[in-house]
Amino acid sequence: FVSSCVRALTTTSRSWPCPQEYEFGDLSIYLDRNVKDWVKDYTGKDEYQVGDLSREVDKRIKVAVNSFTGKETYELGDVSRELNKRRKVWMKDFLGTDDYEFGDITKKLVSNFTGKDTYKPGDITRAAIDKFFAPRKRKRDE
Repeated sequence: FVSSCVRALTTTSRSWPCPQEYEFGDLSIYLDRNVKDWVKDYTGKDEYQVGDLSREVDKRIKVAVNSFTGKETYELGDVSRELNKRRKVWMKDFLGTDDYEFGDITKKLVSNFTGKDTYKPGDITRAAIDKFFAPRKRKRDE
Protein backbone atom coordinates (compact mmCIF):
# COMPACT_ATOMS: atom_id res chain seq x y z
CA PHE A 1 0.00 0.00 0.00
CA VAL A 2 2.70 2.51 0.99
CA SER A 3 4.70 1.65 -2.12
CA SER A 4 1.71 2.37 -4.40
CA CYS A 5 1.00 5.69 -2.64
CA VAL A 6 4.59 6.83 -2.98
CA ARG A 7 4.68 5.74 -6.62
CA ALA A 8 1.52 7.78 -7.28
CA LEU A 9 3.04 10.81 -5.59
CA THR A 10 6.33 10.58 -7.43
CA THR A 11 4.99 9.87 -10.91
CA THR A 12 2.06 12.28 -11.24
CA SER A 13 3.55 15.63 -10.33
CA ARG A 14 6.67 16.82 -12.13
CA SER A 15 8.54 15.39 -15.09
CA TRP A 16 11.43 14.04 -13.03
CA PRO A 17 12.64 10.57 -13.78
CA CYS A 18 11.15 8.54 -10.95
CA PRO A 19 11.79 4.88 -10.28
CA GLN A 20 9.01 2.43 -11.19
CA GLU A 21 9.26 0.70 -7.83
CA TYR A 22 9.62 2.48 -4.53
CA GLU A 23 13.08 2.43 -3.07
CA PHE A 24 14.05 3.65 0.37
CA GLY A 25 14.56 7.43 0.23
CA ASP A 26 12.43 8.11 -2.87
CA LEU A 27 9.88 10.12 -0.92
CA SER A 28 12.59 12.20 0.76
CA ILE A 29 14.20 12.93 -2.60
CA TYR A 30 10.83 13.88 -4.09
CA LEU A 31 9.93 16.19 -1.20
CA ASP A 32 13.40 17.77 -1.21
CA ARG A 33 13.13 18.59 -4.92
CA ASN A 34 9.62 20.00 -4.57
CA VAL A 35 10.51 22.20 -1.61
CA LYS A 36 13.64 23.51 -3.33
CA ASP A 37 11.67 24.24 -6.52
CA TRP A 38 9.01 26.05 -4.51
CA VAL A 39 11.68 28.14 -2.72
CA LYS A 40 13.31 29.01 -6.06
CA ASP A 41 9.92 30.12 -7.44
CA TYR A 42 9.17 32.11 -4.28
CA THR A 43 12.56 33.85 -4.23
CA GLY A 44 12.88 34.26 -8.01
CA LYS A 45 16.28 32.57 -7.98
CA ASP A 46 17.53 30.00 -10.46
CA GLU A 47 19.50 27.96 -7.93
CA TYR A 48 18.60 27.01 -4.37
CA GLN A 49 21.00 27.79 -1.54
CA VAL A 50 20.51 27.03 2.13
CA GLY A 51 18.98 30.08 3.82
CA ASP A 52 17.24 31.44 0.70
CA LEU A 53 13.78 31.08 2.22
CA SER A 54 14.77 32.74 5.51
CA ARG A 55 16.41 35.65 3.74
CA GLU A 56 13.43 36.15 1.42
CA VAL A 57 10.89 36.04 4.25
CA ASP A 58 13.02 38.50 6.26
CA LYS A 59 13.22 40.84 3.25
CA ARG A 60 9.46 40.69 2.60
CA ILE A 61 8.59 41.27 6.25
CA LYS A 62 10.84 44.33 6.35
CA VAL A 63 9.20 45.71 3.19
CA ALA A 64 5.76 45.21 4.75
CA VAL A 65 6.84 46.82 8.02
CA ASN A 66 8.35 49.78 6.18
CA SER A 67 5.12 50.19 4.25
CA PHE A 68 3.16 50.10 7.52
CA THR A 69 5.44 52.57 9.31
CA GLY A 70 6.24 54.82 6.37
CA LYS A 71 9.97 54.43 7.01
CA GLU A 72 12.62 53.58 4.44
CA THR A 73 14.67 51.26 6.63
CA TYR A 74 13.64 48.73 9.25
CA GLU A 75 14.71 48.89 12.87
CA LEU A 76 13.82 46.48 15.64
CA GLY A 77 10.71 47.75 17.45
CA ASP A 78 9.29 49.72 14.51
CA VAL A 79 5.93 47.91 14.61
CA SER A 80 5.52 48.47 18.36
CA ARG A 81 6.40 52.15 18.07
CA GLU A 82 4.02 52.63 15.13
CA LEU A 83 1.16 50.86 16.92
CA ASN A 84 1.72 52.98 20.02
CA LYS A 85 1.76 56.17 17.91
CA ARG A 86 -1.47 55.17 16.15
CA ARG A 87 -3.10 54.22 19.47
CA LYS A 88 -2.35 57.67 20.87
CA VAL A 89 -3.85 59.38 17.79
CA TRP A 90 -6.95 57.16 17.95
CA MET A 91 -7.44 57.81 21.68
CA LYS A 92 -7.10 61.57 21.19
CA ASP A 93 -9.60 61.47 18.32
CA PHE A 94 -12.03 59.25 20.26
CA LEU A 95 -11.76 60.94 23.64
CA GLY A 96 -11.03 64.48 22.46
CA THR A 97 -8.09 64.85 24.84
CA ASP A 98 -4.48 63.75 25.39
CA ASP A 99 -5.07 63.28 29.12
CA TYR A 100 -6.17 59.66 29.35
CA GLU A 101 -7.17 58.20 32.68
CA PHE A 102 -8.13 54.61 33.32
CA GLY A 103 -11.82 54.13 32.50
CA ASP A 104 -12.09 57.04 30.05
CA ILE A 105 -12.77 54.78 27.06
CA THR A 106 -15.51 52.90 28.91
CA LYS A 107 -17.11 56.17 30.04
CA LYS A 108 -17.05 57.48 26.46
CA LEU A 109 -18.55 54.26 25.08
CA VAL A 110 -21.34 54.30 27.66
CA SER A 111 -21.99 57.98 27.02
CA ASN A 112 -22.16 57.38 23.26
CA PHE A 113 -24.53 54.46 23.76
CA THR A 114 -26.86 56.08 26.29
CA GLY A 115 -26.67 59.64 24.94
CA LYS A 116 -26.03 60.95 28.46
CA ASP A 117 -22.94 62.61 29.91
CA THR A 118 -23.32 60.95 33.31
CA TYR A 119 -24.19 57.38 34.15
CA LYS A 120 -26.84 56.13 36.55
CA PRO A 121 -27.63 52.45 37.14
CA GLY A 122 -30.14 51.28 34.56
CA ASP A 123 -29.10 53.78 31.84
CA ILE A 124 -27.56 51.08 29.63
CA THR A 125 -30.64 48.84 29.93
CA ARG A 126 -33.00 51.71 29.14
CA ALA A 127 -30.88 52.78 26.16
CA ALA A 128 -30.76 49.19 24.88
CA ILE A 129 -34.53 48.83 25.15
CA ASP A 130 -35.04 52.17 23.40
CA LYS A 131 -32.60 51.33 20.60
CA PHE A 132 -33.66 47.74 19.99
CA PHE A 133 -37.35 47.56 20.85
CA ALA A 134 -38.77 51.07 20.46
CA PRO A 135 -38.24 51.22 16.66
CA ARG A 136 -40.37 48.09 16.21
CA LYS A 137 -43.15 49.51 18.32
CA ARG A 138 -43.12 52.77 16.38
CA LYS A 139 -43.39 50.95 13.04
CA ARG A 140 -46.43 49.04 14.24
CA ASP A 141 -48.06 52.26 15.45
CA GLU A 142 -47.64 54.02 12.10
